[in-house]
Amino acid sequence: MPGSSPQFVAESVSANADAASMRVVVLGTSGFMGQHCAQILADRGINHLRVGRTPGTNVDVGLDLVRSPQAELVDLLRSYEPTSVINCAGAVRGTAGEMMRTNVASVHSLVSAAFSAAPTARIVQLGSSAEYGAPDGQHPIDESAEERPSSPYGYSKLAATQIALHARSQGLAITVLRIFNVSGPLSPTSTMLGGAVARLRSGEPLIVDSLDGWRDYVDVRDVAAAAVATTYTEEAPPLLNIGSGRAVRTGDWLKRLIEISETRAEPVVGADPQRAHKSSAAEVSWQCADISLARRSLNWSPQITLDQSLRDTWLAATDR
Repeated sequence: MPGSSPQFVAESVSANADAASMRVVVLGTSGFMGQHCAQILADRGINHLRVGRTPGTNVDVGLDLVRSPQAELVDLLRSYEPTSVINCAGAVRGTAGEMMRTNVASVHSLVSAAFSAAPTARIVQLGSSAEYGAPDGQHPIDESAEERPSSPYGYSKLAATQIALHARSQGLAITVLRIFNVSGPLSPTSTMLGGAVARLRSGEPLIVDSLDGWRDYVDVRDVAAAAVATTYTEEAPPLLNIGSGRAVRTGDWLKRLIEISETRAEPVVGADPQRAHKSSAAEVSWQCADISLARRSLNWSPQITLDQSLRDTWLAATDR
């Protein structure tokens, strides 16, 4: 099935962790990343609690990390006694102020609650390659690179990372996964791929800000596998890049997506209001992850090719 988790995930977890002893809280489970993290945990039979902003079909507990009273999160962690927390909550759309409040306040709320209610839990915070901005030259970015975000979203994610790393220096076992461009089933329209799929399905013009930008794309199921692997890795580093380790030109993967869709659409270069929070190709023309540290630390590597990810994304969208 297009949305199924790759087999290697279950094998990897089985080899490295005792599922019966794990209790994982997934924050932001109603979102793109959260759904896939929860699915991997369910496939493996790992005890997990799905927490979303509002109650719903795939949410066990409705709790807003920004607006709910802090005591609610403290009580939840204290009662559930998690061994790990995966924080997928956050915002990618809105004004700069809204993204700062959501992305920064939510992490501050989490680490504050964890210190008092779950001080031994391993915490996985999902960061973003937008924190790096444009690299000097065209070479893979490793975790020591200087952060130079060029968008409000990137600044908000960097601020959240700094809170997380400060909490780590004070004793919390927290690791930030800096996620590069994500593809895969259920991709939201806030991503370039999700927006392209939606427009191809509706027959709207396929608008992109550039065909010449180069980005590193990693399937969401591989990202979820990395997040789960981090929950049972005792000595996980503070920062880990999660990507494919390969830069792909926008025009090339769009051409392949159009072939898969059999729509014969033609991309139109222009301003895309759906992606106002992202750095444009003019600001960040090339970006690629050095994932060697994640390979060594997590025994993880991406398993799903971009071509397969594009195909699965298209098929999942047409099945809905």
